Amino acid sequence: MTNRVHLTYREPASLFHPNGWISPAQCLSDRATAEQLRDATNFLSGCNAAARRTWQFTDCPGEDCGVRR
Repeated sequence: MTNRVHLTYREPASLFHPNGWISPAQCLSDRATAEQLRDATNFLSGCNAAARRTWQFTDCPGEDCGVRR
């Protein structure tokens, strides 16, 4: 079994994305690394962007998951 985690975030509908937007998934080595990426992304994007994002962590099904690493 792998400890890898997939990380994505969702943003609500806006003028540029009328149906909302989901980020491309990233496959990371573990939950701690995924949380660090989430925190860094929120910090770099600013408070307004961070406030409207909903983050999702999901377990990776295996080495050949097909998600960007």
